Amino acid sequence: MTPDLTCYGTDIAALAELVGDFDLRSPVDTRAWYGLQWEALAELLGFSQQLAVEMTRRRGASDWVTASGEAGVAAFAASLRHGRPGVSDNQAATQATVLEHLTTAGRGRGELWRMTIDPTTIETGACYEDDAGGLSRAFYPDTAPGYFGDGWAGPPPRAESRCGWQTPLVLHLGTFPWVYSSRFDATGPGSRWWSPRMAPAVGAFRLMASFLEPEANLRQDARQVVAIFQHFQAQTAPLVTRLPMFRPGAAEVGRLYRRAGFLHVHQGSLVLAGLDGPRGRLPATAYNHIVRRFACFSPSAARPSGR
Repeated sequence: MTPDLTCYGTDIAALAELVGDFDLRSPVDTRAWYGLQWEALAELLGFSQQLAVEMTRRRGASDWVTASGEAGVAAFAASLRHGRPGVSDNQAATQATVLEHLTTAGRGRGELWRMTIDPTTIETGACYEDDAGGLSRAFYPDTAPGYFGDGWAGPPPRAESRCGWQTPLVLHLGTFPWVYSSRFDATGPGSRWWSPRMAPAVGAFRLMASFLEPEANLRQDARQVVAIFQHFQAQTAPLVTRLPMFRPGAAEVGRLYRRAGFLHVHQGSLVLAGLDGPRGRLPATAYNHIVRRFACFSPSAARPSGR
């Protein structure tokens, strides 16, 4: 981690204004800010109802940062049970093992937002036995140019992969469930990381949410996050500026607009809307979530006022 906050630059400092400032020493400020951020996250990822239940259970908590985080993770986990599993038990088991390995290694380097590793150095090889009895990769090989970077060809695996890995394994957990730079959909690939018996998605969600907490936030090397943000901004700014600004009373039903730094569909759903650019389609849901994650990470949002 670098204590030199000048690396954030003026762009990411301005980004923090999207989520507002607060005084971590003030219980009222803290409850209000964390409440708003968790409500926004739950609305976008579809667990608002579960979050309301979990928040109510903890309304008397004195440490609202911790309590709201626990409520959010529990609510997200509960929401998965209302859907269909996205992976097999074998794949989920391998994903859980790999994520644990990556988290341990990344925490030591201060690099949890984006993690990169040679998959052949992991015991499982990031491989799992598929339904046909063969070996498949547990994650998508995300090394092509995308919205988070120009690609990670990297050195090839040092050993022969049992399931065809020819590039590093790269995961962007800071923006979970949108964990890949070159593969996007409306709900996020990471949200499908769960099976009837295991839910590695919950661990990945917990890691993403930990960046709302000052301690985890400040352990992350800011330079890594800033580099990803700057690339994301460079790729999306030309697409966003083409959109009209939202003006109440003059908006068309179902049209996509810019509104207060985020994307907005007037009297419609963000799920079907998106931006189309050279790096592929970026769903409006993904854009809003990613922008908010960067904004919440920035120093003015994550550290107490008066610092």
